[in-house]
Amino acid sequence: MSPPTQGIWAIVLLVLTIAAAAVFGYRVLGLYRLLRLGRDESRVDQPWRRLRDEIVVYLGQRKLLKRPYYIRGVGHALIFWGFLVITWGSADLLLRGIVGWQLPFTDTAAYAWILDIFAVAVLVSVVVAVFRRAVLRPPRMHRVPEGYVILTLIGFLMLTLLVFESAAIAATRDELGQLLRVFPPVAAALAPLISTAAGPAIFAGAWWAHVVTILAFAVYLPRTKHLHIVTTLPNVFFRSSRPRGALQLIDDIENKETFGAANVRDFSWKQLLDGYTCTECGRCSDNCPALATGKTLDPQKIVLDIRDQLLREGPKLLADAKAETTAPAHWVATKPDELWACTTCAACVEACPVTIEHIDKIVDMRRSLTLMEGAAPPEAQRAMTNIERAGNPWGEARATRGDWAEGLGIPTFAEKPDAEYLYFVGCAASYDRRNQRVARALASILKSAGVSFAILGAAETCNGDPARRMGNEYLFQLQAQQNIETLNAAAVKKVITSCPHCFNTIANEYPQLGGNYEVVHALPLVKKLLAEKKLTLTGGAAAEIVAYHDPCYLGRHNGIYDAPRDVLDAVPGVTRAEIAPHNRERGFCCGAGGGRMWMEEKMGQRVNHRRVDQLLATKSGATKVASGCPYCLIMLEEGVGAKGVQESIKPVDVLELVAARLETS
Repeated sequence: MSPPTQGIWAIVLLVLTIAAAAVFGYRVLGLYRLLRLGRDESRVDQPWRRLRDEIVVYLGQRKLLKRPYYIRGVGHALIFWGFLVITWGSADLLLRGIVGWQLPFTDTAAYAWILDIFAVAVLVSVVVAVFRRAVLRPPRMHRVPEGYVILTLIGFLMLTLLVFESAAIAATRDELGQLLRVFPPVAAALAPLISTAAGPAIFAGAWWAHVVTILAFAVYLPRTKHLHIVTTLPNVFFRSSRPRGALQLIDDIENKETFGAANVRDFSWKQLLDGYTCTECGRCSDNCPALATGKTLDPQKIVLDIRDQLLREGPKLLADAKAETTAPAHWVATKPDELWACTTCAACVEACPVTIEHIDKIVDMRRSLTLMEGAAPPEAQRAMTNIERAGNPWGEARATRGDWAEGLGIPTFAEKPDAEYLYFVGCAASYDRRNQRVARALASILKSAGVSFAILGAAETCNGDPARRMGNEYLFQLQAQQNIETLNAAAVKKVITSCPHCFNTIANEYPQLGGNYEVVHALPLVKKLLAEKKLTLTGGAAAEIVAYHDPCYLGRHNGIYDAPRDVLDAVPGVTRAEIAPHNRERGFCCGAGGGRMWMEEKMGQRVNHRRVDQLLATKSGATKVASGCPYCLIMLEEGVGAKGVQESIKPVDVLELVAARLETS
C-alpha cells in the first residue's frame, strides 16, 4: 500500500523529520565538540585494515559472538543486524512518505522476508534482554531506566512494523491470494486477524506510529548510553593499529612539560570517544582479574568515569578555553588504588565488543601519577630506582648479569659477532635463581639444535617494560635506547627471548624508537626446530600430565597460543591438560604484569592464588603446571607454596620439559 501521507500529511511528515534531524544533529555536534577537547591523535593509517575491521568486528559482530557470551551475543547481534536492516527500510518509509522516492531493494520479496524475519528475531531478543535485566540482573551490568526505554522503543518499532505490514496484506487479500508464496511469513500469518475493511485504518495508524517512533528514537538516542549504536562504527574504524602489546610513545619526551592524563583535556579524542561507545555490558569487568580478586579496579568504571567527567566539565571548557579543569574528588581519593591494581593483562580489551582501549587510559593516568606527582607506590618507586641505577628491578649488580651462564660455554656477542641470534636473557632469567634454570635449559636446547647464538652479558640492561607500565615513560625510553644502541653496535638482526615481556617490548615497542629486529619467543622457535628435525627428544622420563597456563603477554597480547601447546604435545611422556575455562584468550593472569611483580597486593585475594585455585579446580590430575614466562613461573611457585600443594603440583617452564628430554650423543 502507498504511505498514508497524502496532501497535508506529507508536509507534516517533512516538518517532523526536519525537526528530529535538527535535534539529532545539534546533540551530535555538541558531543563532537566535547571530543575535540581531547588532544589530537592520528588514527588514519592502514586504511584497508580499518575497513576489514568494519566488516568483521562492526558488521560481523565477531567479538560479540565469542564465548562465553555466545548466547547473549547472538541476541545483541540480532538486534544490531535488525537495526541495520530496518534503518534502511525506515529511510525508505520517510522518503516515500515525503517525496515518493523508493530506495533500492526495498520493493523486493527478498527484502520483505528479511525485514519480517529480523523483526521477529529482534522482538524475541528484546524480550530476552528485558528478562535478563529485570530478573537475572547480572552484577556488572548497569541497570538504569533508559535501558528499558530503549528496549521498549525497539520492541514497539518491531511490533508496528509487523502490524502495518499485516494490515497492508489484509487490505489487498482478495486481489493477491496465496499469501505465503508472495508475502513474508509472519506478516502473512497475522493478516487473517485483520479484516479487509479495517486494513487501511490499521495500516495508517501503525505506519504513523512506526515513523514517529523512529524520529523520537533519533532525538532520544544521543542522550543515552545507546549512542554506541552510532559511535561503534567510528570507534572500530579508529581503533589502534599498534600491536595490542604496544603502548603509545610519548614523542620528543625531553621537551615535554606535562605527561600522562590527569583531566579530560589530557586524554586523546579517541580515548574520549571510547566513553561514548561503552555499552555498559560489563564484559570487561567480568574478565578483570583485579576486580575478581577483590581490588577496587573496575575497567568499565574507568571508562565511564572519564565519559562522565567529560559530560560534566566539557560544556564549561567549551564556553571558556582558559577555564580550569580538575578531577572530581573521588578520583583523587580512590583512583590511584584502582590504577595501580591493573596488571595490563588485556582481558578487558579482549572481551570488549566495541574495541575500547582500557590499558592506554590506565597507563596514561599512571604516567601522570608517576611523572607529574611522584605518587607511585613505594615498592614501584624502588623498582624504578633499581632499573635506573642497576639496570634491573631487583637492584642486582650490573656486572653479574651474565653470571648464570658461567661454565656453559655461551659466548657474548663481543666474542662471537657473527652469531645468527642474540639471546636477550632479560632481568628475571639473569638474576632470579629459579629462572636461571630456564635460561640454561634454553641454552642447552639451542646448542643441541646447532643454533648459532650469543648473549650480551653485562652489556644487557632491562628492556624497560616494568618502568613503562608503571607510568615512567622517560625511564622506559632511556632503557630502550641503551639496548637499541647496544644491539645496533653489535649488528644484531635476530633476537630470541624466553620472556614474553622482553619479546613484546623488543618486537612491538622498540620499533617506535628505531629498534627493528626479527624477534621470536623461544617456544615458537623450539616448535620450528622440532618440525625441522633439528631436535630429538627421548621418552626416558616418566609419563606425566602437565597443565598449560597461558601468559598474558604471550597469548592475549601477541596471539601465541598454539606454539607452546604444540611443543608440549611433542614432548614424549607428556599429556597436556587445559585449565578450562580459563585458558587461551580467556586465560587468567598470574598477577605480575603491569609492574605488579614489584608491588604488594594489599586488598582482596592475591591474583596468583586465584589462578592456583583455578588450576586445582580442574581436577585434571596434572602433576605440573607449565608456562612460557618467568613472571608466571615466579607467581605460580609462590601460589602453590602458599596453598601448600607444592608436593603435588610443580610449576615449570615448557623449555625445562624439553631440555630434560633432549637426546644426548
